[in-house]
Amino acid sequence: MQPVDTHLPHRILIVDDEVIITAQLKEFLNAMGYQVVDVANNGEEAVKKAREYQPDIILMDVVMPGSELDGITAAGLIREELDIPVIFLTAYGGEKILERAKSVEPYGFVIKPFQGDELKAAIEVALYRKHAESELKASEEQYRSVVDSATEAIITIDIHMKVIFWNRAAELMFGYSQIEASNQPFTFLIPERLQKNIVTQMDRMVLTEESDFIGKTNETIAIRKDGTEFPMEYSLASWIIRDEIFFTIIARNITERKKIEAMKSDFVSLVSHQLKTPVAGILGCIDNMLKGLTGELTPQQVEYMRVMQDISKRNYRIISDLLNISRIERGVISVNLKAANLNEIVELGVREHKDYIENKGLALNIMKPDTNITVMADQDKMVEALNNVVHNAYKFTDKGSITVLVKKTREYGTIEVIDTGRGMSGNDLNDLFQRTQILKGAASVDGGCGLGLYIAQEFMQLQKGKILVKSKLGEGSRFTFEIPLYKEN
Repeated sequence: MQPVDTHLPHRILIVDDEVIITAQLKEFLNAMGYQVVDVANNGEEAVKKAREYQPDIILMDVVMPGSELDGITAAGLIREELDIPVIFLTAYGGEKILERAKSVEPYGFVIKPFQGDELKAAIEVALYRKHAESELKASEEQYRSVVDSATEAIITIDIHMKVIFWNRAAELMFGYSQIEASNQPFTFLIPERLQKNIVTQMDRMVLTEESDFIGKTNETIAIRKDGTEFPMEYSLASWIIRDEIFFTIIARNITERKKIEAMKSDFVSLVSHQLKTPVAGILGCIDNMLKGLTGELTPQQVEYMRVMQDISKRNYRIISDLLNISRIERGVISVNLKAANLNEIVELGVREHKDYIENKGLALNIMKPDTNITVMADQDKMVEALNNVVHNAYKFTDKGSITVLVKKTREYGTIEVIDTGRGMSGNDLNDLFQRTQILKGAASVDGGCGLGLYIAQEFMQLQKGKILVKSKLGEGSRFTFEIPLYKEN
């Protein structure tokens, strides 16, 4: 047997039991610049020589009398074992033969008697398809290698929320193998009590292409195969292939991070609690001195004492905010809901700021109905939430007025705080009630660390109420509290 010249780019094995056909094929192929590595006369020989030569492509006759393996069966074996493209040569075009031939996924058909240009076209298309498939396979293997080496769980689900891909990190995180997870609904990774919200969001994504999940980092509780639960952070992306929607979920176990956050929160709580008492003591001493209980003060001493009082009040407010945040994050804050007078809440919520508002030259308008409005609220939490919003209003209003308007709707008692201040842009409104405001620092020297509105919103949610805002840059802001009305049993 002559050695094969492996420098030629395309090597072809011919399988046909007719000598005239094989001779004609060799002549055509050589003229076209291909290398014929050998000729086989039957199916058994075709399989053997395919293993030996590993050709780029095989031209295979479909029907070869006297052979235990016909061309279709031999092609199937070669495809399964060696993944070598096969083009069928046939003078028979019956439906049964075509159906059998399609089952082994041939790369083409050439009908005898064939023309040279038809043969060349079939070979070039088959070689191109093989090259494209090889590149795709290499790309998929590279992708799989990268995905399997990722530390985050990577999960792909279809439009029906069934798992179709599951990497190694997902196996380790959840305890299920790829086989066990395949075709399972994604919700089997979430405790039953939390599934409804995720299913609703996924349905919304499919129907409207909108969701609070897409492009954002979300947190939930996940459940392992052994039934244990852990906090999970995940992001979700959607993509489309041939009009079909798929979602990729990248998830990570954040148990350790939650432990660190809890430790930090406990530390903040401890420090805030320890600082709050001495600051309150300092304020008491300053108040006594300003009242003359320690003797008459000179005008300069009074001025210094006023500055110390303002600074101490700002510090007291910051400490109180941090303590509230710590309690909210640890879930140890609670509310005592009972009937409360909305007009009284407004008086208490505004009282602390009246002097500051007037000293700044602003008009304070409190508009209340003559009749009482009774709401179902925790009065202390409600007063603090309103206090935070009024504080925010005069802090950012340099001239004009602050109006507090009390009304009643069918379901709610409402308080509107309207200012003529600086107003806010759309970007500011998006971040307004977020805890991340603490990272931006105080917006002015007049107080706080940017957490008052976040605390106000959390307090309203605990009371089954709402806080809404409308604002336009340069035209002031309107904050609206909605508190459920008290209903007698």
